[in-house]
Amino acid sequence: MTLEDFNLEKSRPKTYLPEVRAIIESDKFLISGQKVLAGMSAKKDTLRHSQRMTNLGYTLARHRNFSEEEIKIFIETCLLHDIGKAEIPQKYLSKTTGKFGPKDLKIVGVHAYRGYACLKNRERSPRVYNPVLLHHEFQENPYPAIGVQFKDIEDIDVDNARLLAMLDVFDRRVFGSSNIPPLSRDQAEEKLNEQFNQPGDEEVINFLFDQYETIKELSQN
Repeated sequence: MTLEDFNLEKSRPKTYLPEVRAIIESDKFLISGQKVLAGMSAKKDTLRHSQRMTNLGYTLARHRNFSEEEIKIFIETCLLHDIGKAEIPQKYLSKTTGKFGPKDLKIVGVHAYRGYACLKNRERSPRVYNPVLLHHEFQENPYPAIGVQFKDIEDIDVDNARLLAMLDVFDRRVFGSSNIPPLSRDQAEEKLNEQFNQPGDEEVINFLFDQYETIKELSQN
């Protein structure tokens, strides 16, 4: 079974880096999440975002010398991090800047927990579903605002959760979405450096910007 068998958007050949596509299409990689992922085809902004995140996640994992198994885990996490949005009505996800208010954010904001619950119920690895739960926890306005409680979560991988958060902010700030306008490089870099300023974060941010042209070209094919 290939990705196209359950991705109704019929992913185009150049959507993913060849190495990423090979991993995604490997046996059983996404079998248990296929029906949920198929629903994302109607939410193309979210699906494109997840595809870019997956490519970025792969290049970052390689750059940081992850093992082959760790790379697969991180790719899976990136691809499925917004799967909770499959249950969010499209009208909330497609609202444009200026019309997206606090009520909309509250409704959309539950996607992190819904994604976590979906992946946990499908018996995916906690190294996947825990970072999905926490990928907005390290951002400027954290949600679901678990706070210090996340330290008590079993099998938590804080490093991967923070990397996922950085990728998420980078993609939304640089490429934008229906309700988040893209920023210039200088503006996006400033935002990222404000939010992520622990040792080593600047090197990760610089690396992500170095990948911009490659990811942009893939997303336009």
